[in-house]
Amino acid sequence: MTVWRDLGLFSKTSIIIALVLVVFFFVGAVVEYRQQREFIIEEAIAKAELVAAEAIRSREYLSAQLTTGKVELSLDRYGLIPVVASQRIGEQVGIDLGYRIRQVSLRNRNPKNAPDPFEEKILNRFISNPAVDEGFAISTLDKEQVFRYLKPFRVEESCLVCHGVPDEAPGFIKQLFPPESDRAYNYKIGEIIGAASVTIPMERLQQRLIINLRDDLVALGAMLLALVFCLGLLTRVTVVNPLGRFNASIERIIRTGRFDQKLPLRGRDEIGRLVAAFNEMLDHLSEKSRHIEESEQRYRALTESARNPIISFLANGQIILFNRQAEKVFGYSKREALGLHIRQLIDPDCPSLDGKDFDEFWQGELSELLSETRMISCRSRDGSAMQLELSLTEVETEGGGFYTSVLRRPPTER
Repeated sequence: MTVWRDLGLFSKTSIIIALVLVVFFFVGAVVEYRQQREFIIEEAIAKAELVAAEAIRSREYLSAQLTTGKVELSLDRYGLIPVVASQRIGEQVGIDLGYRIRQVSLRNRNPKNAPDPFEEKILNRFISNPAVDEGFAISTLDKEQVFRYLKPFRVEESCLVCHGVPDEAPGFIKQLFPPESDRAYNYKIGEIIGAASVTIPMERLQQRLIINLRDDLVALGAMLLALVFCLGLLTRVTVVNPLGRFNASIERIIRTGRFDQKLPLRGRDEIGRLVAAFNEMLDHLSEKSRHIEESEQRYRALTESARNPIISFLANGQIILFNRQAEKVFGYSKREALGLHIRQLIDPDCPSLDGKDFDEFWQGELSELLSETRMISCRSRDGSAMQLELSLTEVETEGGGFYTSVLRRPPTER
């Protein structure tokens, strides 16, 4: 805390601004991370939806072409079966993209098309709620975090050739998939026959997320640094520099005692009003100082022209006034006397001390000294003793009290 108190205003302001902006930076980083993650997920959904849609469109197109061209399917043309062809096309596209693209079905004929638990869950959702046309989530597959997307296939008329009534299916289909053991017969138009399943490794998405987040945080950091610089410069120009000039003016007044060097006004903001109030205070101080100086001059003229020694001293005994007549009587110059202790002007053998120490005498006799004139034995600079009448008065001021003594020679010695 001591170090903090000793720091300058600019340093404190800069540190506070920097800390606030660091907090904003971390908050911004968290918000940016969430936004980028949402953006990456949305982008992954869009890409997966496009890939799945292409797989579905490929299957539908092949089905339509086979129907239009009245192409008769056979075992030799097994690769032209729409579901088989679109499956193989998806596999090739997946290799190019780094994705896994396949077709899955709850009543699959090919074991490769058997759904895993996640795909089975989504397929059941499609079947129970036909209005749902997609399903996606981030999950774990083979101990790897992945983004998964499914889009349903619906039965069309061309699908019934192989998946409709078993008796109407091509012979090679019934040979490959006997109706008594195969579940993929007896579909109806519009039913969910399966889904296109797209799997995207999260590592690819995370890399994209990190790159985007890094670029955005660099931009945010640069913006915050520029903001710190601008706020620091603004603070220095509008607050620190005016206060520095204000402080320098106060130090100059303390050093010189002059109140005529005012600060220039620079607007009517808080600093401007402070400067205006300071200048007004200087006017009052200058006026008061002038009155005090005139009063001191009159007092000095009065004491210097007095025929008796006049000596003023503080409560601690330090002499603060020594007039011309005191110089003549005690043999000290004013320069020599100012700052001396009043006891140096008292004869140690003074009968009034009655053998007491001066401080003890002063404390015990002060009230009587203030109320009556007392003869006291004094000592001049050359050591000679003299008897003088002492009249003591106490003066109270805002800065503290002091005492003024007027000394006279006894009538017989005048």
